Amino acid sequence: MAERHSDGSGRKAQLNRRDYMRLGGSAVAAAAIGGVGATTSVAAQTETVVDLGAEGLSEGDEIDPYLEEFVDDGVEVRVPEGEYDWDGDGFTGASRDAAIVGQGEVILNNTAGDWYQTIKASGGTVEIRNFTVRGEATGENTRFRLDAESDGRIVVDNLNFPDGSESGGEAKAFYVPRDHAGVIEIRNCYYSGFDDNGIYASSPGYSDGNDGQVIVENCTSHNNNIAGIRIGSSESVVRNCLIINDDDAPRSPSGSRNQRGIRVRAPGDDIVIEDCEIIHSYDGAGAPIQLHRTAEGGSGTINNVRILNNTSNDAISDQDGNTAEGWTGTNISITGDGDLDYPSEFDATTGSDAESPTGEDPQGETVPDRSSSDSGSASADEPAEGTDRLLVSTEPSDGASYEFTATDEITPRYDLDQFNANDDSVGESASENDDGTWTATGQLSGASSSGDSFDVAGELTSVSIDGDSDAVSLFLNGEELPADDLVDAAGDDRSDEDDQSADDSEDVPAESPDEVDEDDLANVLLLDGTVSDDLAQYKIVVSGRIERSDSLSSVADGGSPWDDIEDRVDESTATGVVAKGLDGYRFSGDLVSFQVKGHVDLTVEQAEQ
Repeated sequence: MAERHSDGSGRKAQLNRRDYMRLGGSAVAAAAIGGVGATTSVAAQTETVVDLGAEGLSEGDEIDPYLEEFVDDGVEVRVPEGEYDWDGDGFTGASRDAAIVGQGEVILNNTAGDWYQTIKASGGTVEIRNFTVRGEATGENTRFRLDAESDGRIVVDNLNFPDGSESGGEAKAFYVPRDHAGVIEIRNCYYSGFDDNGIYASSPGYSDGNDGQVIVENCTSHNNNIAGIRIGSSESVVRNCLIINDDDAPRSPSGSRNQRGIRVRAPGDDIVIEDCEIIHSYDGAGAPIQLHRTAEGGSGTINNVRILNNTSNDAISDQDGNTAEGWTGTNISITGDGDLDYPSEFDATTGSDAESPTGEDPQGETVPDRSSSDSGSASADEPAEGTDRLLVSTEPSDGASYEFTATDEITPRYDLDQFNANDDSVGESASENDDGTWTATGQLSGASSSGDSFDVAGELTSVSIDGDSDAVSLFLNGEELPADDLVDAAGDDRSDEDDQSADDSEDVPAESPDEVDEDDLANVLLLDGTVSDDLAQYKIVVSGRIERSDSLSSVADGGSPWDDIEDRVDESTATGVVAKGLDGYRFSGDLVSFQVKGHVDLTVEQAEQ
């Protein structure tokens, strides 16, 4: 365990989810890279101080009842140094001029499995300072949800999550919703190993968001899936942060993994990324900085940033080649054995002339570079040499069993089955047949999202699904394929596939309708999945031709992992799923039939003949 002392000294921290401990107490930031100091947060103006020790809280107690009793507007609640059990509640009782402050080293041992704490600021400042939550989040939708109204401010300082989440839980350390309109400051935090972003704060910057400001300063993100820091609203800031991807993060509910560093996901204006270091020493990580295509039209600056990139993704990725037009980049250093590309508009130094990241934690620790470590076995992201990775997954359903055969060895990857939310895979196995072929069988109970993984040598010769086959998805090397196409594709040379194939749901676009004749496809059909919290599956048949329309389709609140499943269109038939979004189609002729499993609002606009 890394120790932290009041004078800032301490042994070298081993920043992994099991060993790292950020201590509470004094949350003084180290000097920023390049000598830029931290900005000063606004303290809550409280009227009353309550010491929970004086109220009877002792080390080892469950802290939730004490927080629930005393956290209130106008009150600063102080928690004595020590370890306490935490059942996932208690931080939500105030919304104006309030503070919850750990005094010294305060550890909250997670007994809840999952937690969902909504911190609101309707006015004034609400603070949470100096806590470390220990224990992996094992449920769904774990997060601290931060939401400030236009005259409110939330300050989260030294709130740490070193143990992250299990795979498939759609969990994140911090989430900022579209409603956020004020100011949120996330400072001096360490978070590691979440499956659905470390800090997910882009939503206020979407076209229907309230564009509230988000400031992320002096934070360390370590091996978080999708993105370490995700922003997009106007005047948001990422300053003096360290983002590291040097090993696998947990997989998303769809089984995908793409560990980007800083990701700009919405078109806010005057966004600032400065004095940061990004270390992608693990070649399976995503882009260190990504300017997403949905951020086109926004603006910002990237200044005094050092990047080490050993991946095949651009060091600074302008996803569609247009987003960087509103940005400037200065004093950027890019090193590493991977792709050192960056937008031509930026001023950057690459290769041996560039400054390498130091790996200094903004909190004063040092991060080891584990890029040279090698266990000798295939990584979770990459299949063994000469094989394909096959994933059989299911959404919550009535369950299904499967069987497939290949011309050469099939190896179950039990180490990847951890993303099953409730260990719903039952007895998957593979064995050799008398003729030298191999057959794998398994069963997915369907009680929750789950899946089984295999490394497949040779070519697949047959695939069969029994049970609720509509709920089963098949992925070969990260690409979803129908069973028939899977048989044709396995065994192909896929060594040069783009790392983006394992992208999260919002980055997998539907098929482009650029060549669709809008006059011919004059009718419109819309399916609204936001009317229900559940996934809906549908099938549409028309008498003419049907095509998906990107312009009519959208997702809400960042979408759902199920939104990455590509809808299938075959002339007059469209099948797909919709979760947190709107699926839109244009078609000719008449609507012949519509089938749905789940709940959607259906709108059909028939053009006048």
